Amino acid sequence: MWIAVAVLAAVVVGGVVWWLRRDAVGGGADDTFEIHGDMDLGLPAETEPAFMEGLRAYPQRAHVWCGVLATYEPPRLISLPLLADAFMARGDGALHDPQSAVATLVSQLSAVERPGVLHLRADWLEGEADGMDRQAFAEAVGKIVVGACSSCTDVALGSLMVAPRDSNTMMLDLARLVELYGEAREKQPEAGAQELLREVTQRLIEAGGPGLTWTTPPTQDDLNIVLQPR
Repeated sequence: MWIAVAVLAAVVVGGVVWWLRRDAVGGGADDTFEIHGDMDLGLPAETEPAFMEGLRAYPQRAHVWCGVLATYEPPRLISLPLLADAFMARGDGALHDPQSAVATLVSQLSAVERPGVLHLRADWLEGEADGMDRQAFAEAVGKIVVGACSSCTDVALGSLMVAPRDSNTMMLDLARLVELYGEAREKQPEAGAQELLREVTQRLIEAGGPGLTWTTPPTQDDLNIVLQPR
């Protein structure tokens, strides 16, 4: 299901941060699109400017971090390499109308959860889980998987993104993790919260989902980094 894996594997995202309309829910929209640093998507020289133009013109509230496009309506995480490769596959049509091409591809790719696409839930945690509210739960998960890796937590979306290497990013659905944590708590009522959360989180990473995906298929080195003891 992965498109042109060889192209995707060449992606170098580093510490790139793009923000597109990064406004608070219900607040005024910020129409600027900022790019910090460089990004190589492996696109031909004549294609990359059009793709970037299409991203800048994306009409919905969204942002990009480390090779991941996060949309808020509906809440989704989409592999930017996957999106870029699909854009390139459209040929001249995408080059002539990149704005429509990007918007259409985002809608198509995000419609069904698949490798490189993660569906999220804005109401991912109502109340608390073992005394942890949304912020505390997200931070606890981050301490388990992040370590020295670059990471981005979006509490509003209920997502955690971790970039163990420059060429790949792990996307994790916190709503799914809350569900798994609740199931584990019923079976292990005496377990400590952090120990139980570590067990559940590592099990989800090892299983590879549902509730977790990557911008490109993970290597064993990628998995070793996010699974190493903290």
